[in-house]
Amino acid sequence: MTAVRNFTDLYFWQRARQWSKSIFKLTGRKPFCNDCRLVVQINDSSESVHVNIAEGFGRGTQAVFVPFLGYSIGSLNETQSHLCAAHDREYVTKDEFGQLFQEGTEIRKMTVGFITSMVRPGSGVKNMCKTISWTEHVWQRYEQITGQPRPEIFQRPKGDEEE
Repeated sequence: MTAVRNFTDLYFWQRARQWSKSIFKLTGRKPFCNDCRLVVQINDSSESVHVNIAEGFGRGTQAVFVPFLGYSIGSLNETQSHLCAAHDREYVTKDEFGQLFQEGTEIRKMTVGFITSMVRPGSGVKNMCKTISWTEHVWQRYEQITGQPRPEIFQRPKGDEEE
């Protein structure tokens, strides 16, 4: 698996962007396009889903990224609520509503799964496993097996500990 270097590499961001695009196209149809208030609200909230993912990613730390993913989920819920209003007003068919609502649910599941993978104990950037050199590993094994500290000549200088 390759590392994510840009928010555009995140699959759930790609899906959220496509979802927003589908909603935008839908709001351009009559009679939906005549309900200016709902059009603006649903387009803003659906765009906010992928925008919050991108903004949080760009902040550079896991501690800041996770809350932005929460904002993204909030915007997703808002969009689904607007979809309910659009369906109630008969701007979208039952099938269109079902498909778009379900896609939002799938995006939410992916986002929650991503959050969970980042905050699970032993995961995420701040909990990455510490790697040690082969030499250090050998000396640790030596100390374990013999019960003796490594000879002074091989002691590490203070402040030179590996992380």
